[in-house]
Amino acid sequence: MIVMPLGGDQWDNAQRVHEKGFGIRLNPQTVSEQELLNAIEKLLNDKELKHNLSVASKHFLHLSHTWNQLTILLAPLEAVGSVNACIGLAEVLLSRGHRIVFAVNQSFAGKLSPFGFIEEILNDETGKLPAENAAKSLLASGLLSDLTPEESMEMMCETPIFADLIDKMRANEPKLKTIIAKYNPDVYIIDDFAGSPTIIHSNKPWIHISSSQPLSGIRDDRTPPGWSGYPSDSDRQKWSPFNELKKNIFKSQIIKYNKWMEEEGHPLHTANKSILESPYLNIYGYPEELDYTDIRPIPEKWIKIETFMRKGEQEFKIPDKFRDRNVEKCKLIYLSLGSMGSANVDLMKRLVSILSKSQHKFIVSKGVFGDTYELADNMWGEKSVPQTKVLPLVDVVITHGGNNSVTETFSC
Repeated sequence: MIVMPLGGDQWDNAQRVHEKGFGIRLNPQTVSEQELLNAIEKLLNDKELKHNLSVASKHFLHLSHTWNQLTILLAPLEAVGSVNACIGLAEVLLSRGHRIVFAVNQSFAGKLSPFGFIEEILNDETGKLPAENAAKSLLASGLLSDLTPEESMEMMCETPIFADLIDKMRANEPKLKTIIAKYNPDVYIIDDFAGSPTIIHSNKPWIHISSSQPLSGIRDDRTPPGWSGYPSDSDRQKWSPFNELKKNIFKSQIIKYNKWMEEEGHPLHTANKSILESPYLNIYGYPEELDYTDIRPIPEKWIKIETFMRKGEQEFKIPDKFRDRNVEKCKLIYLSLGSMGSANVDLMKRLVSILSKSQHKFIVSKGVFGDTYELADNMWGEKSVPQTKVLPLVDVVITHGGNNSVTETFSC
């Protein structure tokens, strides 16, 4: 695995993959042609790494126990990674006989019912192209530029990303109440930075899942700060200033959230954390080989699974243009910078140019603006590809380091 992080917990995943010996960390903005091509060849010829990854992929549990049917409502963050992680968990729950209801925004309309889930839309944004607009906003913010983690933190302090999430959640609250009244869920599952008061202050249990890298969800003084990309054995004198910088990002969000809670007559959020933890159960997904359990224990009321990997994506076959290749000399490689990273068309063009010099073939997830640039002759791609079906077919993965991408790569 080659991890080329662009920000947030991607830096943490890139560092952890590197320091645990499961891949190579590179800067996508500055990596030279020779560095990237050499990294590909190094991984292709690393027999020990192939063996270790093969062992890692066998850790996944397959439970056969069944329970009485429950109605479970999932309310994920309006983000591809969050929704995909919830789909992975919900598929398992559905297979156990439970009724699954998703409350999602318009951008995910029609994408959940094929899995067998009940799909409820919180808002109507027909024609607004939410994915494209979100990508444009992120590009305009400068957060996809070549930044250090510290520079990214400072820039995010000036960008109301997380405070805006509270506004959206509050706008969706009346419709969410209607959905809850319709289905009367037994259990709620959320993957978000904050919790709807209708959910977290109900008389029903709610579960928080953390689809992000573990350092983002579990704060422990023995581990590096989340979103820093610091090595686990780095100078701890740097950790405290970074944590203080990170707290500033969520300051306006917490103020706005607490104002809402006060108006609703609910307790205020006083914990010094950006993510709200459930008093019932919290779940994170991360491979044992990368996890920080060699540094800290799993906290009380937290459990770990290996991945939230989806199973029910559409089938994928190797493109016709690649089927007759010499598989010994010409390997198959997957390139994806995630739903938002791939929106940086200039960066995608740069990587395409470098990788066009390789003897290997590439499957490329082109992103929301994929129709604005061309791939090289040794490539095939679409705006979006069924990642979980592509991963078992390739020899090397080049990823931005999003948590779903890292954990799904390990599972294959």
